[in-house]
Amino acid sequence: MLNLTISLGIVWRLHLRLSKRTEYGLRAVVQLARLWPQNYVQSRDLARQETLPNKFLEAILLALRRGGFLESKVGSGGGYRLSRAPRDISVGDLIRRLEGRLTVMDVTPPGELSPGEIAVHLLNDKLTTATDQVLDDMTLEQLMDQIGKAGGLQQQMYYI
Repeated sequence: MLNLTISLGIVWRLHLRLSKRTEYGLRAVVQLARLWPQNYVQSRDLARQETLPNKFLEAILLALRRGGFLESKVGSGGGYRLSRAPRDISVGDLIRRLEGRLTVMDVTPPGELSPGEIAVHLLNDKLTTATDQVLDDMTLEQLMDQIGKAGGLQQQMYYI
């Protein structure tokens, strides 16, 4: 079976799946980063721009405010905005605030694992370390730059 998939040129891609909470939070933060440091944006406007459920988004924004990523203002002209520049926000910190722990500590003593299980644990540890490093080394500003480049490519492809 493996030889068949290789000879057909099929490539399997593994994707890290984030929770809806994290996905929605990232989508809202990207909108706020696009507008930073301008005026505050109301949660209902963010929800409309990204087609997200407003009640759920409001809870997410509150958690981000408590985590120090956002500031809020009540009243006319109020809403949410980033509490600091996108270059000062680590994507890893943001995701950990939204997702909680990204990894689970394994408490199984190594002596009770088969060699194959140990291999899987070692590879999972390497994947976790690499993922954490990539996310921690990326700022929201760098993510916005990549979005701009991907958006430019997408628009070029659309018009071709």
